[in-house]
Amino acid sequence: MALPGKYIVAGIDGSEASLGAAKWAAAFAGRLGLPLHLVHSSQATGPIPDVAFGAEELEEMQQAYRSDLLNAAESALREWAPEVELNSVADNKAPAAGLLEAAGQATMIVLGATGAGSVERWLLGSTVLRVANKAVCPVAVWRGELAGVALDDRPIAVGTDGSPVSQAATQLAFEWARLLSVPVTAVRTWTGSSAVASADPGTIQKRGRTTLVIDWDAIARSEERELSRIIAPYREKFPEVAVELRSRRGSAARELLYALDHAQLAIVGSKGWGRVRGALLGSTGQNLLHRAGRPIVIYRTADS
Repeated sequence: MALPGKYIVAGIDGSEASLGAAKWAAAFAGRLGLPLHLVHSSQATGPIPDVAFGAEELEEMQQAYRSDLLNAAESALREWAPEVELNSVADNKAPAAGLLEAAGQATMIVLGATGAGSVERWLLGSTVLRVANKAVCPVAVWRGELAGVALDDRPIAVGTDGSPVSQAATQLAFEWARLLSVPVTAVRTWTGSSAVASADPGTIQKRGRTTLVIDWDAIARSEERELSRIIAPYREKFPEVAVELRSRRGSAARELLYALDHAQLAIVGSKGWGRVRGALLGSTGQNLLHRAGRPIVIYRTADS
């Protein structure tokens, strides 16, 4: 299941974060043999009292600003990835609307985790959430150092729970791992209540009238087997990809952050079952996006 789409989109706002994100996107575009579209969308400021500029003049100034931002980014990227085909797209819509329109046939949208000026507020706020909720392709939120934008030999972490969108995200993780010749770290978390509810009756014993004794070691082993079962089809389909399985009790965000200590990126489905459900677009996702020092890829399709 290779991702559909004809190009990768990178949001540009003039910040170092957006340039880093665009370089990371260019590295992926080069590996996938796809063009990279650099997109900046912003609306002109409305008429300002006591300032002698009309609406048309303000729009002309904004057009020049958009053009300068994109030219600077394109120049930097031509040096960074001369083999990648680059296209610049400027729009006068609100940022999320412009990005989504430009990404109509995209394989992936890549955004920097911080931005400049007013953009700083929306890149980790409403725009990321709007794009992540409405995009018909994966959305990568990049955070890191400009010196570390190259793809490397560290693993790809993936949050997996067996749900349909999680299965697709896991498939993508294995495809990219094969492409980059790197391992996969598959992370699945569970809670005590959910594990006990589905546990083998032999792991729970009743003592007295009100006391239950739970064999947590047995439950942990059962959860590990469930993760192994979920990953088994991908092991068979991608025998050349090494896999580390991490079945943990607790927070999905926490365990993905731990996995990211030794990974180059993490992929999580936009919806799922259990602890992964809503992990990226709820409070847990906000935690990941603010704290992760690596790119987070929110897997989405038109059916998500």
